[in-house]
Amino acid sequence: MTMQNVNQVLRQSGLARLVQPDYFVGWTYGIDYEYAFIMTNDLWKAQAMGIPHNCFLLAASFNPDEYATTLEADRELVLLRVIGSAKLPQDDDLVRTKIDFFQQRTGVFESEEKRDIDDITLNQLQFGGLKCRVLGTFFASDGELWLGSDLESFATASRLSVYRPHGDALATIVSYVDPIRRRSAQEDAQRLGLQGEIQPFRIGTVRYTSTDRLHRRDPRAEIVPVFVQPSDFLARRTAVLGMTRTGKSNMIKQMVSVVKRVADDGQARIGQIIYDINGEYANPNQQDQGAIADVYPDNTVRYRMLETPGFEELQNNFFIQLNECFSIIRRVVQERRNDNQNDVMVFLNTSFDEPDEEYSSDYCRWQVRTAAYQAMLFMAGFPAPAGFKVRFTANKQVREAVDEAADEVFSDPKYGLTLDEARRWFLAAREANRNSTLTSSSGKAWLDDDTKAILNMMKQRNDSGTFIKGYKVLVDARPYHSPRRNQEVGDEIYEHLQAGKIVILDLSVGEAELREKISKQIARVIFDRSMAVFLQGMTPPNIVVYIEEAHNLIGKGMDLTETWPRLAKEGAKYRIALVYATQEVSSVHPNILANTENWFITHLNNLREIKELAQFYDFDDFSNSLIRAQDVGFARVKSLSSPFVVPTQIDKFDPDAERQRVSRQ
Repeated sequence: MTMQNVNQVLRQSGLARLVQPDYFVGWTYGIDYEYAFIMTNDLWKAQAMGIPHNCFLLAASFNPDEYATTLEADRELVLLRVIGSAKLPQDDDLVRTKIDFFQQRTGVFESEEKRDIDDITLNQLQFGGLKCRVLGTFFASDGELWLGSDLESFATASRLSVYRPHGDALATIVSYVDPIRRRSAQEDAQRLGLQGEIQPFRIGTVRYTSTDRLHRRDPRAEIVPVFVQPSDFLARRTAVLGMTRTGKSNMIKQMVSVVKRVADDGQARIGQIIYDINGEYANPNQQDQGAIADVYPDNTVRYRMLETPGFEELQNNFFIQLNECFSIIRRVVQERRNDNQNDVMVFLNTSFDEPDEEYSSDYCRWQVRTAAYQAMLFMAGFPAPAGFKVRFTANKQVREAVDEAADEVFSDPKYGLTLDEARRWFLAAREANRNSTLTSSSGKAWLDDDTKAILNMMKQRNDSGTFIKGYKVLVDARPYHSPRRNQEVGDEIYEHLQAGKIVILDLSVGEAELREKISKQIARVIFDRSMAVFLQGMTPPNIVVYIEEAHNLIGKGMDLTETWPRLAKEGAKYRIALVYATQEVSSVHPNILANTENWFITHLNNLREIKELAQFYDFDDFSNSLIRAQDVGFARVKSLSSPFVVPTQIDKFDPDAERQRVSRQ
């Protein structure tokens, strides 16, 4: 069934269309606001192709063939979900009958002619009870189909006939969106810059149980698709939860392709960034038969922490991106507890913000301070870009004093010094300044306190001549540096996202701690720049962030003011959507879980995670199924627009089909 068929059923909102007498399964013998109890029969079950655990049922008090004459009070359908069996009053007597029968048997297999149970008793044995959750009430109003999420009233003496929906009726239920939300979704799409009518997209097909011999493979059964609204996932939070190898990565690939399709169809730019922990999105592999980068070669930019053909580097250039990289040095030095010496403390509080050239004195001091810092980076073993030179202004008296202290003649620094020349120049400047304070043309000290601290670190001596670690404290920051980059990596990535590119950060190589810090740095840039655009009264770009092993980034112990929790909690208003995948539900920050709108849950292997999940929506109904069923791609899906969880077999990502779609664009 296509979504067009589903929409047609929704428009033709008569409740009678949802009632299918051929799939009658029984009557309710008890109902309240939370639960309904149904008496069913083995024959009715067989005619309805079974009643799987967690399947949907519909209860009605009217005859669909006589709907026109039905009282207004009875024109409603109660939507139920089977959550277990129920005990009928005569069950104990029937159990005794069964035991007596078994005790009298003389063989394992006996023919019907030797049957010892009479037809009346056998008929009684075929009856059983079902316990169902009340999910809501379908009713028609103003020519549209509505679903209330509860039961408005019930009659204790009422007799409701119960049916198992198939085909169009089931498709209407699992892809139902109420009219208000449907119109709101279209408004959301327009607000996000998507043009035209944005169609819901298919994510999979209805699947109730791991054993699907009857309800999905019977020749009479129709595989029913499940659709969701694209606007549910843009500027929203989505959880993809489950054990390893149960389909989380496939789900994320499906979402990436869907977002790309929505952007193409809606003529909008939607940037996507994937934190690829295992390298499976950036690199092709045998299992998935195609990586995201292979499917969208012209729209994908890949980053890695090692120099690799086809990849951009994640590290920044410390000689060029001064402020961004200095913040990394500050963090690394403080984390290593190397900031207890006075000169190091002064250095860590130094500013490398470039002043306006109109303020010539401040600008000259900034040039000198920056050049000294770059010379110290060179001493600490940071590889320099090819042909890199430092330039700054020094008056004649300063230059002569430095030449004399160095016992060599340097060229004028304003024409450029190599880093090795700058190293010797500044060490000599320190000695010259100790002998006689170097002064500027205005008569002020030529070296400010920040620059003097840098020179002391280069010399590894403080003002008293005592040995200090000096430039050695910078060594731990070297892995964050790349001499080949000429733009701050976070800003470069943000520009790609603004252009609607798919950015993949291949984090499968490199030191784990380094990967985490660079990941956080990029996330901070994305959040801060989008927030800045928003606060200026402009519209931020649409961005979707995907993260694997999310418990490592937005763990439950993190402060909500840290980058990842802030992005997860506040990013939605800046048009940043977050899709996070993990197998450790209980390790994710509870505030993030509480604000998650969309859920895709596959197999979880322990009760602690199940109990954590059971606190949200109606996932408690699926607790037993989630811990037992390990089928790949078998998910329980709750989207923003759906009023209840839908058990779904997620479609397999088809890279070839997506390549063909892209080629037709």
